[in-house]
Amino acid sequence: MKLRSITFVVLLGLWTAFTLAGSVWAFLFTAGPNTITRLDVIRSDNIPAQLIVGPSIYLCAGGLWGLGIARLMNADAKSMVKTCALSWSATVFTFLIAVSFLGLSLGGFSRINILPDFRHSTHYNFLSIFAPVVGIVTAINAYVVIGKLGFHELKKSAGMHAGIAAALGFLAVGLILLYGFGWEVGKPVPGKYQMLLLLEICNIGAAIAGGIAMGSSLRGWHGSPVI
Repeated sequence: MKLRSITFVVLLGLWTAFTLAGSVWAFLFTAGPNTITRLDVIRSDNIPAQLIVGPSIYLCAGGLWGLGIARLMNADAKSMVKTCALSWSATVFTFLIAVSFLGLSLGGFSRINILPDFRHSTHYNFLSIFAPVVGIVTAINAYVVIGKLGFHELKKSAGMHAGIAAALGFLAVGLILLYGFGWEVGKPVPGKYQMLLLLEICNIGAAIAGGIAMGSSLRGWHGSPVI
């Protein structure tokens, strides 16, 4: 792989993490008090405000992501910003509502016990729920974005590869945090509630892995005219 291709792949991965994982952090920042800031910018019981702020954050992050892709791929910026903003906000908010509804219907995620006889089962349950969700969201967005770029022959394989990479990235970071640092859902670090903090750290790993996978699929095309 040429240096220019390596640079392109790394930049797309880092830009993906900065924008998309950053949007999750920004939402957690505003919907306090939370594991990262302990601020009470918008109360967690203020549902109308969160329904306005959440999609707005995701729209902006998706738009920035699209702008970066357009610059790297020499594509139409306005079209890519619109597509990425709508795709990212729609998929994330849909799955956020679905996962939240699942947790509420079961009386909390602590009721989900996929591996009841294992140590750290709460952490494993967390990874088994969110890693596939992150992978699916990534796959959908990569599919939409690559199709919008005009590379229709690549969108299925690239979407699948990006989704698998994101899911594995999420899982890998979650396991590294557990076995490398002893951080796990259900075992609080002093001053923090673990799940949301670990969710954000794992999301960063997923975004980098998914972005790099998508960049690898596009590395030979970023200097070519877009169809």
